[in-house]
Amino acid sequence: MDNTGSRKFDFFLKGSNGKAVLLIHGITGTPSEMNYLGKSLHKAGFSVVCNTLPKHCRSLGELRRVTWQEIACACVKDLEGLKNEYSEVSVGGLSMGALMAVHLAYKYPHLVSRIIALAPTIFYDGWAVPKRKILMDILWYVPFIRNRFDIRESWPYGLKNELLRAGMERFYRNAKASVNDGRVAIFGSPFFPMSCLYQHHLLAKIVKQELSGVRAPILIIHAKDDDMTSFKNAQYVYERIGSPDKSLIMLDDSYHMITIDKQKSKVAEEVLKFLNKPNNN
Repeated sequence: MDNTGSRKFDFFLKGSNGKAVLLIHGITGTPSEMNYLGKSLHKAGFSVVCNTLPKHCRSLGELRRVTWQEIACACVKDLEGLKNEYSEVSVGGLSMGALMAVHLAYKYPHLVSRIIALAPTIFYDGWAVPKRKILMDILWYVPFIRNRFDIRESWPYGLKNELLRAGMERFYRNAKASVNDGRVAIFGSPFFPMSCLYQHHLLAKIVKQELSGVRAPILIIHAKDDDMTSFKNAQYVYERIGSPDKSLIMLDDSYHMITIDKQKSKVAEEVLKFLNKPNNN
């Protein structure tokens, strides 16, 4: 199937300092959510890659079929490609992408120099998550159910920025599951397949087991008022990660989508400070 349209927001920004960063967007998301951070890193001299994850930014039917292993394979391919050209490659991700960055650092320590974990999502326990989520934790184990049901994204859509949220809401509220709208490549999927939640859950279980074995320096940034995943997620990763060099930063004016929300410039600033500091390992 031709997926040219779904990949039009992929980006590779060639830098000047000989170092590279692989950015991984969230599950059901899009590279556009990493655009501001990518441009900020590039402006500071880094080469930056962010590609559309497998089966993303196309039809909902395709998105339902994605597996965390497919996503991992695509990220490994990007990582290896960068490592062939750059001696130092850092990996950063948002939400599920943050977990994937940790997973890559565990599996391929010789490839990953540093980890940037943005709103790492181990549990969906934010203040805006519906109480019926507890039922999903049971139902997603039934293949017939998890492969057929989707959850419409709901207010506040991970955004504290009211202007940005309003634009997102106009698209999300009118979206139809049966229509393959090209704007998904900009805004991400307006529906969260239960099957994707399940794949995220499977990856989280694996990463929880791997945390103590990770040694790469890590920066964790999480919003205090994250609507989807509480700050406990960041604390969980920070307390259990094996990295001797680790930092945890709390944001006070953002929700889940910290790479595009009100403090996106602070996120970029902290990431740059982290990437430019001497490696003590």
